[in-house]
Amino acid sequence: MSIVDVAAGVSDAESAAVVGAGWPLTGRAEELAVIARIAEAPAGSGVVLAGAAGVGKTRLALEALDRARDRGWQCCYVTATESARSIPLGAFSDYATDFGSDPLRRVQEVVDAVAGGGGHRRVVVGVDDAHLLDEMSAVVVHQLVRRRLASVVVALRTGEDVPEAITALWKDEVLPRLEVQPLAESETTVLVEHVLRGRLESSSARRIWHHTRGNVLYLRQLIADELAAGRLGEESGVWMWQRSEELSPTLTELVAAAIGRQPAAVIEVLDILAVADPVEVTVLAAISGPDAIDAAEAAGLVSIDTDRDPAVVRMVHPLFGDVRRARAGTMRLRHLRGRVATGLCALGDRPDLVQRVRRATLAVDSDLAPDPAQLIDAASAALELMDPAPAERLAAAAVRAGGGRRAQVVHLRALVNCDRLGDALRLSAELRASASTDSHRTIATLGRVMMLIQTWNPDDAARELDAVRESVIANGLERPYNCTRAVLSATRGRPRDAVDIATAGLTGPGWTHDVFELVGLTSLVIGLAESGRFDAVGDWVEKGYALSRATVDYRMLRFVVGLVHVHACGLAGQLTDGDAVAQRLALEPMDHPVALAYRALLLGSTALDRGDLALARRWFGEAGATAATLESVWFSRYRCRVSAICLAMAGDPSNASALLHADPYPADAPGGFVHLEALAHSWVHAAAGATSEAIACLRRFATHARERGMSAGEVVCLQTAAQFGDPTGAERLTELASIGQGPRASTAARHAVALRDRDGTGLREAASLYEAFGDRVAAADAAAQAAMVFRDQGRRGAAMTATAVARRLADETGADTPALRANATPIPLTPRQREILALAATGLSNRQIADRLVMSVRTVEGHLFRAHQKTGVSGREELIALLETN
Repeated sequence: MSIVDVAAGVSDAESAAVVGAGWPLTGRAEELAVIARIAEAPAGSGVVLAGAAGVGKTRLALEALDRARDRGWQCCYVTATESARSIPLGAFSDYATDFGSDPLRRVQEVVDAVAGGGGHRRVVVGVDDAHLLDEMSAVVVHQLVRRRLASVVVALRTGEDVPEAITALWKDEVLPRLEVQPLAESETTVLVEHVLRGRLESSSARRIWHHTRGNVLYLRQLIADELAAGRLGEESGVWMWQRSEELSPTLTELVAAAIGRQPAAVIEVLDILAVADPVEVTVLAAISGPDAIDAAEAAGLVSIDTDRDPAVVRMVHPLFGDVRRARAGTMRLRHLRGRVATGLCALGDRPDLVQRVRRATLAVDSDLAPDPAQLIDAASAALELMDPAPAERLAAAAVRAGGGRRAQVVHLRALVNCDRLGDALRLSAELRASASTDSHRTIATLGRVMMLIQTWNPDDAARELDAVRESVIANGLERPYNCTRAVLSATRGRPRDAVDIATAGLTGPGWTHDVFELVGLTSLVIGLAESGRFDAVGDWVEKGYALSRATVDYRMLRFVVGLVHVHACGLAGQLTDGDAVAQRLALEPMDHPVALAYRALLLGSTALDRGDLALARRWFGEAGATAATLESVWFSRYRCRVSAICLAMAGDPSNASALLHADPYPADAPGGFVHLEALAHSWVHAAAGATSEAIACLRRFATHARERGMSAGEVVCLQTAAQFGDPTGAERLTELASIGQGPRASTAARHAVALRDRDGTGLREAASLYEAFGDRVAAADAAAQAAMVFRDQGRRGAAMTATAVARRLADETGADTPALRANATPIPLTPRQREILALAATGLSNRQIADRLVMSVRTVEGHLFRAHQKTGVSGREELIALLETN
């Protein structure tokens, strides 16, 4: 049975068995080193492994015995239990016989039996749950070590009363005591990814660690349960966990056993923390009493954080709260939430943003009467904290509680931040219909237009803009109107219009609002970048960051500003600056799918620009997985195109093509960065071997870009054509380099000119220039082309040097491009012959190849005939095989 079988739905017991069988020892270097030293030490050595329940002590003890057994030693393993604790020598009952009432003789008998059981072989004894040993069994263990009759590995639980004879082992420094800690977050992620045989999405990895806190016992059960329930599965090539509040009965029992039997007062403390962890000491004491807190702390169930002001009480493990929420009644939990919320209000002073959200969240799920004003205030605070999910929930509750239009407005903002654009459009229609003034109706319409553009309704957006033109003039709303118009121009690939209109919206007189300014700034940056005016981008983009930090309701828009900034840096070739932007935004608070998706897209985009294709693929997978519920077409199209480019660069045309064909939106759908459409399709063609199609696609877009003033997109497309072996853009790139900004245009011009002139040295220089600013895939292609030119010119040493550079860059990036493949195939074929053979390798007939390349069947046959003559290979299949193996 495989891990896939578990995900498909098998029983809890089966899934636990499957997952448990594949769990290696991860993050245990120190413990394993101690175990390894036991093998080299004389009898009487060993270790005491101490730790909380479930951290992996037993597994380590068993590992020690397995290693000893592999060396031919005699192994004895005993497990102490609560039921055998009252029986003298209960843990060693298999070794004891009746010697009467003399305890010393009985202990001696067991010691002799255990130590002599190996004959002349060395003996190793493993003792699990040693804190449950009866006193005489503990003396047996102590004697085996003291008298150097056996090596001993003892596992015990911290926080428990331990027999004196066992305690003496480390107190008297007879054996070292090693504290076995839960796994760290990174170790937990490595372990789970090993078991799943795949990448774990970043936020899912954080949630899994937070939920289990590195406790291996809980972790194993959680993974098995969530696989069986279908909540842990693959999405866009990464594993995602959709957390549920419900624990399986098995995991519930495991965690409940760790809590143990506790008095009612301690259970009340746990139940309060289950609904509001952490809770201020004064608030908790007022509800449960200080003695109950002391008892819960003594039982090892809670901790008191005195570094906070005021001090707070926390559960020692999050799963304790899950168990108590599952076992406490609904009405009891609602009542406790109300008491905590009331207690928080009694603290006085105006709480900070987090406390306002926390108090309202408790209140809305309690038996208290809802307070619309408090809910609206808390929803606004959640938006300011960039946490739109609770903002939406609180605002919706405020609407239900009678908060009126003010509550609806906050609810709309929360829906937009959550990217729930369909619901936001419906609510905006209600707000527009109920608006009391023409000005408010117009502003509501402009907000709707932005949402319509995001959901790919450009015609509706244009109609609504036209419909409010007169109202805009009458009410002095030209600035927000122009900022909104600029979005439409930017997403339709009209950078000049976007710059002019956005500038009017940002600098003109009259009223505007943060959100309109932010979209105007974003449109302006897109227009400037696409026009190649990179020097002007910096000031405007910094204004966008400053505005997104200052605004209360739309702080999530800083990720959109960041993405267009990163894209501008990529177009210019300023990749170090783009990296810095992505890394800075990656540190922003991100607990919502929208923020997580943008974070992944930012990091993936910069990785793609640098040619780190494996890392880019991982981040794009995460962006797709976390964006499954997002409704923004703009985001979806961008991710789809860059993901396809990444796959095609890595030589995976089939998955890249499938990704493009799965996109439900046509090629002319809005989305900004329209040159990405040409790049994605051309890279897919090139990866499939159809380089002439790829070049034709790029040339068409370059002509279109020139007509639209999209000089940056034109540069990138002509550069890519040069990478595919097309030098015809040399003159135009030289012209663009003379007026352009950033290193890309001048480097691309150097590349195309050298390619046209068959200048191997120039191509090698272009490769160095590409690598200097970070475009390592283009550098690899230029180096490979240099090697082929040098080889044709008989300059063997220069060819070998350039080939070494190309191979190094290919290894570093994971790229598999036409130029790299051609350089790795030292057979005398023309680019057209290689292209025809590459298409033939996909199974196309001569007729299909001719149709695809727009040539006659006779021409295709002629190219194949000449390829046979050059190589001396007969037969179509043999020729294809020769191309693939070389």
